[in-house]
Amino acid sequence: MSTDPPSETIPREEIESGRVLAAVAYLPALCFIGLIGAPENRYVGFHARQGFLLFLLEVVACIALAIYDASLGRIPLLGFLVGAVVRFVLGFGFLAATIYGVMKGATGEMARIPYLGDAIRKVPF
Repeated sequence: MSTDPPSETIPREEIESGRVLAAVAYLPALCFIGLIGAPENRYVGFHARQGFLLFLLEVVACIALAIYDASLGRIPLLGFLVGAVVRFVLGFGFLAATIYGVMKGATGEMARIPYLGDAIRKVPF
């Protein structure tokens, strides 16, 4: 199980050199670029793991919505309305988390995404 280094233990030059890769790590499916581009940078690794979990949640949500559309989404009017509301809420939530992560990664902060950041200790890379 990996542990996150406190931001005080990461040298400032390591944070400065990894700010761009940390910000890019939150864009869908681009979390692996930081791990390949700077595998020894702990700052990039922290943000890449959060970006990976965010991407994983987006994939799970897409699969769940596809299952919903194939089953309950076929109910006339009600299925469409519920699906549209759920898509809007999830889309807005994922967009807000992505913007938050990009901003924190670009500014040099090691902030956890609320509700998601606690799970990054379980991500092995």
